[in-house]
Amino acid sequence: MKIFVTGQPGVGKTTLLKRVDAFCRERNISTCGFVTEEVRDGKFRIGFDMILLKTNERVNFASVYNVTLYRFGKYFVDIDCFEKIIEDIFSQKGDIFIIDEIGKMEFLSRKFRDKIFEILNSDQNIIASLHRDFITAFKKYGKTYYLTPETRDLVFKEIKEEIISTFL
Repeated sequence: MKIFVTGQPGVGKTTLLKRVDAFCRERNISTCGFVTEEVRDGKFRIGFDMILLKTNERVNFASVYNVTLYRFGKYFVDIDCFEKIIEDIFSQKGDIFIIDEIGKMEFLSRKFRDKIFEILNSDQNIIASLHRDFITAFKKYGKTYYLTPETRDLVFKEIKEEIISTFL
């Protein structure tokens, strides 16, 4: 099972993946991976944290303040930190990898790219949010859902049905 969710920023991709994670845990289907959350200072977005699903650990990997050699838009990306965490995440075992997101900022890391394609070319289950620029390259690997405010609940229902048919 390989499922990708894409859509405009702010449409609910991360929220959907959190709901999928909770649904799986309630049914003793193990998950691993991460979701990404914005870091805000008042009304301004100043970076991104990864929330590791196995441990609930929060790791900052992109910030407007932490100057590094790698920049994506206004954010400096701590590739060394990101790759260390990626190594830990992809060494975990789970029934389903949940990845938020497969996108341009994350693809600054060659290690991340390699690990994603390793999973895609295996029988490992993955549910991931996918930046819209990656749809064409990834559609051959699995099913892609385009999320909108109108389709959020339907997409969640269909993903739940796929999980049930795969595991229960």
